[in-house]
Amino acid sequence: MTERLKNNIEKLYETFEKYHSNSAMNGSPNYDDLDKWNKELFSKPLRELDQDDLSLYTGKAMTTWGNANDYKHFLPRIFELTAELRTPYEIWIAFDKLTLAEFQNWEEEEQKVIQEFMIALWESIVNDNSRKAEFEFKDYFSAIAHFYPKFSDLLDVWTESESKAGIKHLAEFIIEEQTTLFDRKKISGFQDQKQNAEELLNWILSNKTLNKIQQKYFEFETESFAEKVSWAEQIITNERKSTAHNNV
Repeated sequence: MTERLKNNIEKLYETFEKYHSNSAMNGSPNYDDLDKWNKELFSKPLRELDQDDLSLYTGKAMTTWGNANDYKHFLPRIFELTAELRTPYEIWIAFDKLTLAEFQNWEEEEQKVIQEFMIALWESIVNDNSRKAEFEFKDYFSAIAHFYPKFSDLLDVWTESESKAGIKHLAEFIIEEQTTLFDRKKISGFQDQKQNAEELLNWILSNKTLNKIQQKYFEFETESFAEKVSWAEQIITNERKSTAHNNV
């Protein structure tokens, strides 16, 4: 996790600390175990809750358990675990709860710190070379791409990345998503989306991205993933030819 992301997580805690715990959260009358769930959820301090502690709540938050202010109380820890690649539920669901809570009507500072978290999270996972990041990358990208308000910012972060992880993620993404992206013109994920797909395609097929992949191949040609970088380059080259792509 980057220092930028760590600092942003602290800002989340500071911004949302005014939303106090409510150990008597309301829930669906169909839940016979609601009192037990509330007791278990509040049996630890917020920062000590792990992904297992928060999994049930994150999935049911606001739909059948608690309200928006309750979610704001838990939000910093849910997002902190998400940043640690230990998201209590699907990252898409955790972010989609913002829509359910009418995030666009929240205080300006609250909206700002969450958007800063999303871009910091993206920068962190782009440059994270761990096996866990490799496994989670596509789901994180899809969710952030959908919920972060300015998609071009995400591409700028990826363009500026010079790390081994950045080029590895890119090569693997191009190979794994070739059909969905180039043929179906979609970004796959929890919900496949056409939104931002054209911009992503133009970026991948640009001279800048192709040149970077070629450069990174020679920089990392002795690495085990170099073959995937070469394969991704070939996919881009073929796609550019088939679409007469001449984007700068």
